Amino acid sequence: MDIVILSFSFIVSTIVSVLILKKTKSKWKSRLSAFIINTLILATATWLLYITDEEAKMFGYVHVVLVIAIPIISWINFIILEISKYKKWVA
Repeated sequence: MDIVILSFSFIVSTIVSVLILKKTKSKWKSRLSAFIINTLILATATWLLYITDEEAKMFGYVHVVLVIAIPIISWINFIILEISKYKKWVA
């Protein structure tokens, strides 16, 4: 389940950040949007999984992978934005 959530967050944040980069030509706005989208999706998913999982409530288990993945996915998005700048994908 975590892999699906991570993949969804990565795909959505990449698409939105590239669209914002195309529209505004501002690298900082696109990076900030990628970080905010990742944070919102992964924090919400962690919260929902914690609320719905009885085992997590009983033993205090939290999906730590989702929280740790926020900066990792954000850095991957930053690298994609830099590569897209050099490859002229964003015109």
